[in-house]
Amino acid sequence: MSGEAGPDAEALRREADSLRDRGQWQAAAAAYAAFLRLRPDDVGMQVQQAHCLKELGEVRQALGLYHAAWRARPLDADIPLQIGHAEKLLGQRDHARAAYAAAVALDPGGTAPWAEWVALVADRPDRAAPRAGGMVLDLTDLTRWIREGYRAPSGIQRVQIGIAAGALAGPSPPRLCALWTGGLRDLPAALFHRIAHLMSTGTETDDPSWREATGLLEVLLERPPPLRFDPGAVLVPLGGTWGVPGHLGTLRAARLRDGLRQVPLVHDCVPLMMPEYCQEGTVSGYSRWFANLALHADGVLTVSRSTRDDLRRLHRALLPELPVPRAAVVRMDAAPAEPPPHQPADHPLLRGDVPFVLFVATMEGRKDHRMVFSAWLALLRRLGARAMPLLACVGKPGWRAEPALSLLEHSPELRARVRLLHDVSDPVLAALYRRSLFTIYNSLHEGWGLPVTESLAAGRAVVVPAHSALVESGQGGATFFTPGNEPELVELLGRMITDPAFRAAEQARAAAVPLRPWGVVAAQLLAEAARLAELSGGTLPRLPLAAARRHPLRRMAAARPNLAMAVAEAVREGEGWYPLEDWGAWTRPGAATLHLPLDAGHGGALRLELDLRGPAQPQEVELHVMRDGGAPVPPVQVRVEAGARLAVALAVPAGGADLRIDLHCQEAWPDPAGRPVGIGVEGFAFAAMEREEERLALLEARHFHHATALPEL
Repeated sequence: MSGEAGPDAEALRREADSLRDRGQWQAAAAAYAAFLRLRPDDVGMQVQQAHCLKELGEVRQALGLYHAAWRARPLDADIPLQIGHAEKLLGQRDHARAAYAAAVALDPGGTAPWAEWVALVADRPDRAAPRAGGMVLDLTDLTRWIREGYRAPSGIQRVQIGIAAGALAGPSPPRLCALWTGGLRDLPAALFHRIAHLMSTGTETDDPSWREATGLLEVLLERPPPLRFDPGAVLVPLGGTWGVPGHLGTLRAARLRDGLRQVPLVHDCVPLMMPEYCQEGTVSGYSRWFANLALHADGVLTVSRSTRDDLRRLHRALLPELPVPRAAVVRMDAAPAEPPPHQPADHPLLRGDVPFVLFVATMEGRKDHRMVFSAWLALLRRLGARAMPLLACVGKPGWRAEPALSLLEHSPELRARVRLLHDVSDPVLAALYRRSLFTIYNSLHEGWGLPVTESLAAGRAVVVPAHSALVESGQGGATFFTPGNEPELVELLGRMITDPAFRAAEQARAAAVPLRPWGVVAAQLLAEAARLAELSGGTLPRLPLAAARRHPLRRMAAARPNLAMAVAEAVREGEGWYPLEDWGAWTRPGAATLHLPLDAGHGGALRLELDLRGPAQPQEVELHVMRDGGAPVPPVQVRVEAGARLAVALAVPAGGADLRIDLHCQEAWPDPAGRPVGIGVEGFAFAAMEREEERLALLEARHFHHATALPEL
């Protein structure tokens, strides 16, 4: 550009702006075009020219300019917003929705992009989502957290948000979904971005913005039909799904129907490693999920080598009948995202100059606040209250926190130097990390230990017991002590408090630890999940199914996984089943299928027994027995009286290794929960007709229960 062009260009810009402000769109567009001939790289003026063309009705020409501007400024949320407006004028609602979604991703706290996207989504909340292919992230655990009334995220929710946000920002963004009643549903990325933003910037659940977003979440996960998948699509559940009724059944149905593969992310094995520190329901649910892992997963991702090793050891010990799933480690060594700059952090601990030490963890027995409080009390008595900083504990109350709370309640001097904080927003938490003298994270067992990583990211020394995955999360930067050694912890904390030079040296080590952006962690996770799914070829291990014993089809409550839990899940094939209950399982109206994989020694004729339970009204059930390579079997019709239990014996001809039984019900009746059901199934058993000992064992099993010894860990 010549030296003369600058003043000429500025004069043209002023003229174009003046014409635009007076609504003289044609002349303004021409003036902006003349300006851009002199300064073709001025994206802002390119957008202004597009505005003028749009006002003139030259919407397609305006769209071309908007897209060129967006390529030049891909992080400017206003440009996709304008693209959405233009697409809407052309009647291209799907294109407009996609543009508004892109604007929400860039500015999730912005009012205009969100309002425009919601308006286009809310007019058809029941529209079917396109089939999902490639990689799909399952955020069921995150949506359950929200449905249970929480806004501020816990550690696992932070991980899910970080991975999903990092993956969506990558070159091949995955689809998102979550399990709702009736199946997996599409979770729009724009809605995720909005909810993640609100979770990271506030804690109030009655905030109108939060209520609007979570209300829309309910609608969009309930109204549309279930999500369908392209063959070979890979589902990656990012959180715990063991407490979600029907999740495993949904995975089986999607694998059978669409060829879906699954590679879950395992955060820890704590319910099996330390069941005494978990609620009984959590232990039972985790045990059922763990028992089914090999039969439902094409591989597993673990957040640490420690968790991978725990999983392998437990699986070999507790489920020797099943192969251990392939595993890949994806470390959660990610630096937290920076809080939005317009969100000032305010908290009483941040307003003055009172020194404090930070302990971020749910207040539960496994985090062992009791030991930290005891060490703090010992230091208070040794150093005096004036020499001691405050201990700020961030985390909501959890399971078995009573010993720690009791010590706090009965020690006024300790209580005066401890602050319990919960529902702390991300901006405040980040500021607390930065302002703390140092941090402490005491836990009896960890799958990773996200607060350790967060402390290192903030450049703060962190005092950590040297065990489990904490050795990995704190590698190179944490200040370790011997696990469970309270005197050693007292000495180490005392030195951190009273020796500024030592504390500064430990802080320098912490600040030097290299951490990764969430986008890099997410890229590794997606690549490893794809690799494991490819290695499996979509083929899962065959269920080992024993003859001559009764196999209950019910939700089992046990502290350890066992093969019976896997059998109860895996034999119920397709979409014709409701989730397991404590007594058995209801079929849905219509047909439901039992798939019994037989071993090579049971190719001959069989005696098959089914234990049925009637619904609220008498039910006619037609039983179809189908065996690979076997002779056709005429259907058998039975009548089960209302609420009655009926044992049905069927003769199965010789044939192949796969036996299927279809249960067809003539009517649908409501169960106690009001759902329409077909028939209840409590269990099944089979024996070789030619083996008298197996048939006698079936008879004995109907009248006696055989106890099984628990395996050694």
